[in-house]
Amino acid sequence: CLMLDIDHFKRINDTFGHTIGDNVLKYVASLLKKHAEQHHHVARYGGEELAIIMPNTPKHKAIEISENIRIEMEKSRLKRKTDNATLGLITLSVGIAELHANDNPESFITRADTALYQAKESGRNKVMH
Repeated sequence: CLMLDIDHFKRINDTFGHTIGDNVLKYVASLLKKHAEQHHHVARYGGEELAIIMPNTPKHKAIEISENIRIEMEKSRLKRKTDNATLGLITLSVGIAELHANDNPESFITRADTALYQAKESGRNKVMH
């Protein structure tokens, strides 16, 4: 399970408005869909949090996919269509959890969310597992 959060998303909404914020969310979702494999499930978890459920995917592959999404977002230079103003650097923090035999859905998601929190607490714009 990959849990992803847009870093400082409130700043985007406060500076550019919720319509631009929604467009950023859609762009990030498109990156997840682009990099996810066909058997993965991409979803919005809440607010600016998105997730990919990755059945039958080795941890190293989940990390690779996460890094590819993070790097592509970091390199993106999104602009407001009305005046071509740059939105500035937009980055992502990602947490990954591997399913354990004794997991239930809540414990599985909690571990991914904890890894996401660690990515944010340790400087953002990174993948933690």
